Amino acid sequence: MWTKPLAALLLSCIARGGTAAANLFDDENEQIGVAAEAPKTHRSRAHYNLFDAPGEEEESERYTCKSIVAIAYSSRQPVERREEAKRLRKKKHSTDTSSDDDNEELVDQHPEEGFVCELEGGSIAPIEATSEQLEEMRAALSNGTLISAVSTMEVDMFDVVEEDDELGGDDVGVSGWDTPPKSHSKSAKVPPGPIHLSSNSRRLVEHPQRRLNRLKGVKKLLVIRMTDSEGREPPGDAVYYSNKFFGTSGDTETPKAQIYGCSNGAMELSPDFGSDLNDKMTADGVLDVTIKSSLKKISTEDAWPLAQKEAEDILGCKLPYGCGADHVAFLMEDCHKGGCGWAAYAYIDWWPSVFVKDYGAHPAVVTHELGHNLNMAHSGWTGASRLVQYADHSCAMGNPYFTDYHDKICFNPAKNFQIANSGAWYDEKYVITLNMNSDTPYRELRFVGVAEYDKVAQYDSETNEDIAVVVKLETGSAVDFFVGFNRKTGQNSHNKLASDEVTIIEAGANGESYAQSWFTAGLAQDESHSFSKWAKTNEELVVKVVNIDTSEAPGYADVIIALGGATKSPTPVPTPAPGTSSPSISSSPSHAPIISPSMVPSVSPTLMPSTFPSGSPSRPPGISPTKKFSTKDKNPNQKAKGIMYQVQAEEADVKIEKISFKTKDDKDTEVQVYFQLGAYESFPGGGMDSNDWEEPVFDDIPDRTSDGLREVVLDEVLTIPKGETASIQIVGKKEILYEEGDKEFAVAADTGDFKMITGRSTKKLFEERLKDADFVGEITYHTYTAKVTSTPSLSPSSSKLPTLPPNDDSTSPSMLPSNRPSPSENDGGGGDDTPKEYDTPNANDAGDNAKGIMFTITSKSKEVRITDLGIIGKDDKESDLWVYYQNDYYTEFDELNKDAWDEVLRKKVALVPGKIFNVKLDEVITIPAGETVSVYVVSKKGVLYEKPSKNEFDIYAQSGDFDVRVGTTTKKEFQQPEKLAEFAGRFVYQTKG
Repeated sequence: MWTKPLAALLLSCIARGGTAAANLFDDENEQIGVAAEAPKTHRSRAHYNLFDAPGEEEESERYTCKSIVAIAYSSRQPVERREEAKRLRKKKHSTDTSSDDDNEELVDQHPEEGFVCELEGGSIAPIEATSEQLEEMRAALSNGTLISAVSTMEVDMFDVVEEDDELGGDDVGVSGWDTPPKSHSKSAKVPPGPIHLSSNSRRLVEHPQRRLNRLKGVKKLLVIRMTDSEGREPPGDAVYYSNKFFGTSGDTETPKAQIYGCSNGAMELSPDFGSDLNDKMTADGVLDVTIKSSLKKISTEDAWPLAQKEAEDILGCKLPYGCGADHVAFLMEDCHKGGCGWAAYAYIDWWPSVFVKDYGAHPAVVTHELGHNLNMAHSGWTGASRLVQYADHSCAMGNPYFTDYHDKICFNPAKNFQIANSGAWYDEKYVITLNMNSDTPYRELRFVGVAEYDKVAQYDSETNEDIAVVVKLETGSAVDFFVGFNRKTGQNSHNKLASDEVTIIEAGANGESYAQSWFTAGLAQDESHSFSKWAKTNEELVVKVVNIDTSEAPGYADVIIALGGATKSPTPVPTPAPGTSSPSISSSPSHAPIISPSMVPSVSPTLMPSTFPSGSPSRPPGISPTKKFSTKDKNPNQKAKGIMYQVQAEEADVKIEKISFKTKDDKDTEVQVYFQLGAYESFPGGGMDSNDWEEPVFDDIPDRTSDGLREVVLDEVLTIPKGETASIQIVGKKEILYEEGDKEFAVAADTGDFKMITGRSTKKLFEERLKDADFVGEITYHTYTAKVTSTPSLSPSSSKLPTLPPNDDSTSPSMLPSNRPSPSENDGGGGDDTPKEYDTPNANDAGDNAKGIMFTITSKSKEVRITDLGIIGKDDKESDLWVYYQNDYYTEFDELNKDAWDEVLRKKVALVPGKIFNVKLDEVITIPAGETVSVYVVSKKGVLYEKPSKNEFDIYAQSGDFDVRVGTTTKKEFQQPEKLAEFAGRFVYQTKG
């Protein structure tokens, strides 16, 4: 979600394009580092408030950008983000301004796409726009109306004067964020009102062929390793990065290997620029340069063009294409100036990418940024509570790994369709578009994963099945669904989500160009996913997996796609008797072509539509757009330091994101917000006892909105299940305004999604009930309706589906999105069905307690299946208990993001103080032989643990089948890690193999 502080950060971050030339086509620029003067078509006086002091005016000129180029940013690894966020929270309200890094801002969120204006001559200028205009541009980018490096628009262009020799100077604050130094020769501002896009005619015509060329053949990648004027440099030398990018010293897990493997040899990254340029390199494919500025004084967006200029002077050619480079990766020590909450960023459908720290040595991060250069957007996933922009860990564009040894993960079906639509990597025979309607209501397909695509042609010649690598389910709109088999093997063996399952992905722009994708479903054998009222019909479309077989290569998944309960018709279809009618059903429709006659809009001298839908890309099924409930008709005629009230969800789960309210005056004040499922009158203390509530979901100074409200952005989305009631209490050090209600527990308002129930004001927190109170303010929320993943009968007249070969793969996952077997699965294969128990040796010594404990378990020579967990409680009061798990060490994924975990237990239990209490898990935790999983145990009343004498991830307990490693506590669920901890308890498990 876009917020004003994040908007200001993005403006600060993107408004820094370099002055060095950056040509897109090698015949468009003749002089190195010289930007052509912008044609002066219209002059005006305007206030350019991104760089200028308040009240200062600069002369501008109306100018048409050669193109608009988008930028995509990628977050830092979770363990680094949480440490930086912790540091910033401590600094947030401090008055100490003595730090050398006052301009450094690191945030938990990464920015969304930003934009720059490409000028004639090849240089770029940062674009300033309102948050509404930026949202319009992002929506246009996502739906394919704005094509990066092709589309253009008119802007107001400003001259910017450099402050000093090192591009430093004093910064002027904007919206609470530090602005970049005045280092650009040009800066652009979008004129007021809706955006107006048109197209660069030449670029539009050449765009399809350029995309195809970028995805096929040998692509030369130049790595520029930058040292600043004060000696700051990346942690590795040129030889190190040559090995990390290209494997020149024997590293086998590299971006070169990843791209080559995922494309099945169709695309290859090369460090070879020919003998003349190779002799000038510091190491194969890597060039060391030194810039004459300090990274403390300039932004990264200023630094890389300076490094480009230095490289051009050394090589004697114009980057990129004049030197024969297809991509250029810039490596620097770190970001110190402006917004820095990212690990890397890349220009979309263009050539540069930028990496800080050692992220350039992480193959999955480099491939992710190259994906942006190749016009791919992020791959996201949605859980029950929120959208996560790139948590689809079945795809390299979901950014799952921050290590230098994971490279074996490819792309999801939506991205693969986009690649194939450009004519690259896959034979169109195996990339199918289905228009499911009354004429073609039924289709059987055998899916083969992209990791085994090299075996498809031979396999196809040996079988009569309809083979598919990717299927597009055409909806009749720009947003479609894409289906594939996520085979975890070979170049995709490091996959982390829905392994060996059939995945369904949603994406916009018809799947043909840059568009955020969303993981919709992962289906194991016998699972299905349903779409109601498919493609504007009243029929249900069902995707059902009837068989998965990975016993031989290639593995495959047999899938039935049926509309309205259709079944496979016998052959031939009987001729209807006179006077009767029978629908004609095609059991084997032909493959639809994947490349339409025109992949881009036709060239026209007129502008494209002047306005575009604002907001984010469409949300996955089940999640509504963000809504806002406002009590504009309420009169805040009372005040108190506390108010508690109730919210009752109606037809769907209600997810509250923000709460805004009025306070007595405009002075900043600390506010606490408490949340608890249930009606507070049923709590033991009637809501007036601290034991009635969990820890606050917000404890800070809320932001002030433009209309005078105080806005609480909740630490975690508050979920009220369908039909249930939740209690909310807001308490401030200064008084909160409310309207006196008619009667406590009466319905004060009904939004259709939820009811607001009259509550009670209080003198202070948990002190003295005062008057009946109606909430006054706004609630920002969305609703969630659970997606259907049951296994409905596909035909009223058929009791079972066609019989296909049995699945012998006993490790096939059984539920979305986990990669785990069903609890009832037979071990087989020499496994041991006898349950075993292992108590950690510290079980009798655990004396410390925490709301959450996160730790890791590594299996030894056999697969381990944990069925029960023994937990030691703090007290015997009944409390909510959760257990989550995920593959790999928790620092390798976003461990503070609930959607990154699989929930295997959620129930109310009364633990036994000081004793192990066994709890049977709803889903088995499976640990493949030699692999590591993370487990997260959360109890609202607390669980006991022992303080460790070892470091995080050191082994402290060993059974004959697995090792248990030191973990960390959390203050509450998915909140900041606090102390190192040894889990104390019991594991009940079985082994296999």
